[in-house]
Amino acid sequence: MNESVVLSGSLGFLSLGDIIQLLGSSGSTGVLRLISRYAPDPGFIYFIEGNPVNAQNGDADGLDALYSLFGWADGSFEFTREAILAEKRITKSRMGIILEGMKLLDDGHTKKVGPAATADRNADMKHTLPATAIVKGPLVDYMYVVDEEDFFDGEHIVEEGKHGSWIWVILEGVVDIVKEVASGTIPIIRIGDGSFIGSMASFLLQGHIRTATAVAVGNVQLGVLDSQRLAQEYAGMSLEFRTFLTSLDKRLKQLTDRIVEYHDGKVQTNEILKDKKVLIRQGKSDEQQLYVVKQGRASVVRNTENGPVVLCHLYKGDFFGNVPFLHLGQEPEGAAIYSSENIKIAKIEAVSLQNEYNRLSATFKNIVDNMATCMTVTADMVCNARTAKIAAPRDSKVQQGG
Repeated sequence: MNESVVLSGSLGFLSLGDIIQLLGSSGSTGVLRLISRYAPDPGFIYFIEGNPVNAQNGDADGLDALYSLFGWADGSFEFTREAILAEKRITKSRMGIILEGMKLLDDGHTKKVGPAATADRNADMKHTLPATAIVKGPLVDYMYVVDEEDFFDGEHIVEEGKHGSWIWVILEGVVDIVKEVASGTIPIIRIGDGSFIGSMASFLLQGHIRTATAVAVGNVQLGVLDSQRLAQEYAGMSLEFRTFLTSLDKRLKQLTDRIVEYHDGKVQTNEILKDKKVLIRQGKSDEQQLYVVKQGRASVVRNTENGPVVLCHLYKGDFFGNVPFLHLGQEPEGAAIYSSENIKIAKIEAVSLQNEYNRLSATFKNIVDNMATCMTVTADMVCNARTAKIAAPRDSKVQQGG
């Protein structure tokens, strides 16, 4: 093996989505080379600090090339750590790329490269988003793990509405995060190794009430984190950075609640957006500024083929805009910002936040990174919930007509 190759293996063992998550969790910079005997040339994906910035597959480059590589069901890969000079053609978040790549493959828009049996087997595994989009966290840092606990298939790790101050990291296994409503159980997200169970409020607020239920899928091993140590690290951060983290935590909770609200048909999108002005347009990739709300209210809205989807609301003290050190899968690339007329905002120097982020312990940084990834996936689930609600009456009419 070339000495500069730091990771290699079989695509039959690790899927491209798993490889991207693994390289992202380690913040790796270099080139991922994919080789298949069913393809005339290798495929290449270029990473800077764990984020894909360009790709090549034959004559294709950028996102088109990257998505096409999700169809490679058979072959090998190797990652070489090296400086990247390739042009940055990709700005989409890692998890956004993985979700879209899987969807394109599942919908038949991406050509499958490999033996038919392997391709069919992979297709059988991809039925619904909650069943396949396992969000894996960064590599586990054991410095903050003070105990280990085992849970069995179907066992509730935490229950919505119950008090709890523990936060866990998944050492091995898969966990479903769900919300309980009158009509049944609504799946929110499926998480795996390296992901965290419990929000920052778990170790910051006494008497914290859990806002969702976590259920073991198969046997699961968890690491109990040192809540006191995490709280002490949080207390030592600047007020601005603590406010930034709190804003992200609140945003993730709102995204979870929004799935339920769209499921129940409680979101009045037109009323929310009535008389609102656009502060940031979706897809404005040249937007580099970070802001904080000083007065009024803003809304994070994703424009989809089925119309606008309200993801969450922002209030005094909440941040929005470009976060250079985190990929949230929302504004500016994946959502717009609408605001009230009385909105007052201030520019924030993201450099100071980034410097503080870089000084975090490995565990706290992992928590923040995993929270950002979960926000990306949960935002997509909000859009899926709205699409399902729109389609349901249509399906009902078809059945009645039949």
